Amino acid sequence: MRYLYKYGRFNEHSEALFSRSQVWFSASSDLNDPFECRPWYTFEGKAEQIVESARKMLLNQSEDLTPDMASAEAVALFLESRHRSSERQEQTREVAARRLAKVGLFCLSEVRDSILMWSHYAQDHFGYCLEFAAEDHEYMFGAAQPVSYCDDYPVVEFYNTPIDRQVQLIFLTKYRGWAYEREWRVIDTKGGSGLHSYPPILLTGVIFGLRMPESQRKHIRSWVKNRGHAVRFYECTQDDRRFAIEIRRIE
Repeated sequence: MRYLYKYGRFNEHSEALFSRSQVWFSASSDLNDPFECRPWYTFEGKAEQIVESARKMLLNQSEDLTPDMASAEAVALFLESRHRSSERQEQTREVAARRLAKVGLFCLSEVRDSILMWSHYAQDHFGYCLEFAAEDHEYMFGAAQPVSYCDDYPVVEFYNTPIDRQVQLIFLTKYRGWAYEREWRVIDTKGGSGLHSYPPILLTGVIFGLRMPESQRKHIRSWVKNRGHAVRFYECTQDDRRFAIEIRRIE
């Protein structure tokens, strides 16, 4: 994608957003759809995969275990088929959930003229939409990946699916009803949620909502001037004949 877009609302955090080059990465628990990031795990795998996974879990759960003790307990767990118990599988799900909770997400869209998104995420068209350059795969927006939409939770084979593939399945799958958003996401498995800095020049444009007051437009223009690089400005207008938003460049 050449550009990706982030809808937002004017509030007490707006000055920092436009003046500085930082964006907020959300945790999965902060997303507005409670059905997201809920994979269906299966637990079939080879003996060595199950034993190694159990060994790591045991070491994380108890500081008193030595590596040798954890290995011996993991082998016993497998031989006694305790890894197949519903209690053990639920415990494994909880460990996976805690790990996934540490992942940070920044959500964008490939469209800038969605009436629904202006309504939902930009304060009923009183807000704005940011335009970010996203052409390469360097941090940050060029690393965004497209979301897939379907009717079922993603299935993750716990022992057979590599971690990076698990992350993709879990964080890049949404219910089909959200497909109109045409969403892309930057996933951060190391830095997690919170404020993340990006190269200032990647903010290339600001689109004013069709209901945004002139006073707020002036504030945004003055804050953007402090960034030290050119940023294009646009405004939304209402099409006279269709249910559609027109976006035009303004000085």
